[in-house]
Amino acid sequence: MKVLIVDTSLGLRGLGGAARVASSLFHELGKHGITTYYLGQRTDFMKNGSNAFFIEQRSFAEKQAGAHTRSTLQPIAESWLARLAYYSMHSFTKRSTEQIDHWISKIRPDIVVCNAVQDYMLLVSIRKHLGNAKLVYIDHANISAGSHGSLDYNNLGFTFGTGPYIGMEGAKKRLFSFFDGIVALNMEQYRNIKKYNSNVTIIYSSTLMDTTRPSKRQLALARNRARIRQNDSVVLYFGRLAEAQKNVSSLILAFKQVEAQKMKLVIVGNGGSAGMYADMARDDPRITVMAGRITDHALASYYLLADLYVLPSFWEGFNATFIEAAYFGDGLLLSTKGISEDVAKRFGSRLYTFDPSDPDELKGKIERYFSDASLRKRLRSLSRDIAQEYSKKRQIDGYANALKRFHQKGAFPKVISV
Repeated sequence: MKVLIVDTSLGLRGLGGAARVASSLFHELGKHGITTYYLGQRTDFMKNGSNAFFIEQRSFAEKQAGAHTRSTLQPIAESWLARLAYYSMHSFTKRSTEQIDHWISKIRPDIVVCNAVQDYMLLVSIRKHLGNAKLVYIDHANISAGSHGSLDYNNLGFTFGTGPYIGMEGAKKRLFSFFDGIVALNMEQYRNIKKYNSNVTIIYSSTLMDTTRPSKRQLALARNRARIRQNDSVVLYFGRLAEAQKNVSSLILAFKQVEAQKMKLVIVGNGGSAGMYADMARDDPRITVMAGRITDHALASYYLLADLYVLPSFWEGFNATFIEAAYFGDGLLLSTKGISEDVAKRFGSRLYTFDPSDPDELKGKIERYFSDASLRKRLRSLSRDIAQEYSKKRQIDGYANALKRFHQKGAFPKVISV
């Protein structure tokens, strides 16, 4: 069986979970007897490969992004009317894809797995060259849930980019009905996708980063970069710095109310809200904002140096960073809106949560964690269970089994690992 992994999420600065999963599937499915190919941009996780066709980010993504492109006319280009006019006149189906078409005609995949909404725009133009290949979409973007943020900036390329404007509901129907099968990341997605496509299953996220333990030197470098003193208690946030979804401002506001001086908040990630967070933190030397790309080795160091990991998001599909933090033994303090009902059902009252709209509650939960030894012990035990429940092996096995069944019977098993 031959599987083509597609991921063009980098074109709209969407480097994150989708890129990690695409790379992991490309490298890991071979262990299950599946031949894999990759079509997309080079990412931190997918830099080379003999079975890969790399689309240069500048030549491809700028065309794909269209009105999203940063320029001196950005305020005009990003207005609703300008996008509507642009995408009503331009369709990605008109783009030249001769080289991609030729490569695909040679490999003749049995299944194509897409990891980004933007992939749909590419598939529309190359569909005729895919023969009888079955198309699978993984809902990393949480489109099905209907969260305002998930249907906003990054996904307008999908909504408008394939012809005249049809509205968000029409866009969801067009997306999910185009694919032969859908992978949801949680039960909420599963139920919503079933409205548009009955061939859907669930496969949860996992720890996909390189989990090699950092050396003492790497730990010391990370400690120095984050300005962590030897006896500091460390609170960590890692993820995209995008306020509309991640709500990191509430974490900063809550932490600034904590009076303990031997405490450190480290914020690591990349995104458009980095400058705002740096400005908010400027008057508190206990807060370090580290914006930019980070290697897995450096990230592992921050997870190991942390005592408590906080996820303050307003919404998530199935966030993998709290699973990574759990793998490295951190206690978890999770937004009630940032965890799926699947996680809440599986771990129930053991979870330590807060209302993401209430910085005062978050402040109290942070203080309690560091003052209550029995709570810390319970949460570290919970982290071990979460890391085991959402392991990389379980996720990759889930994808391998689902894709093999899909290839043989044309249908997914109803549910994977629920």
